[in-house]
Amino acid sequence: MNENARLTSVVFRLNRDRLDMLKELSKETRIRQSEYLREAIGDLLEKYQDRIVD
Repeated sequence: MNENARLTSVVFRLNRDRLDMLKELSKETRIRQSEYLREAIGDLLEKYQDRIVD
């Protein structure tokens, strides 16, 4: 991901237990929840890159 690229807001639903775990991880590590979510999405897109049509 281009670190200088402009970010866009996204809204989605998440199970409460997953959100609570994400919040706790973020609190313990002092890494923003949004950073973890961007990392997870990046990993997912890399995993399925062969299915993505440019």
